[in-house]
Amino acid sequence: MNPNTGNENEETLKNLIEAARTSQRQLSRDINIAEVTVNTWVAGKKIPRFDNAALVAGQLGVSLKALAKAMRVDVRDIPGDYSLIELKAIAADLGIERVADLPADFETMRRMRDREN
Repeated sequence: MNPNTGNENEETLKNLIEAARTSQRQLSRDINIAEVTVNTWVAGKKIPRFDNAALVAGQLGVSLKALAKAMRVDVRDIPGDYSLIELKAIAADLGIERVADLPADFETMRRMRDREN
């Protein structure tokens, strides 16, 4: 879990905090977690419990998968996060114009598109 290893272009928790235009101190205040705890996550010494990870991800505006990846957790087998642009493109391919006409989940929509192609 060393944040100083690997590709320098990889996201880190520190990068995510900076991208959210906040600080470790402010993040700790916003999620009501001790600053020393947030600092240990940023330093790569520990990773947050799932409930705290959800708080961090929500506060930083990132997915749990993006947060886990930034904290050097192996996320290879976790299904991908889908962007709104990607969802709109698939809906357009299927001729879906109204939100009410969308299937319940992304995977169903993708399978529908793949059957048509």
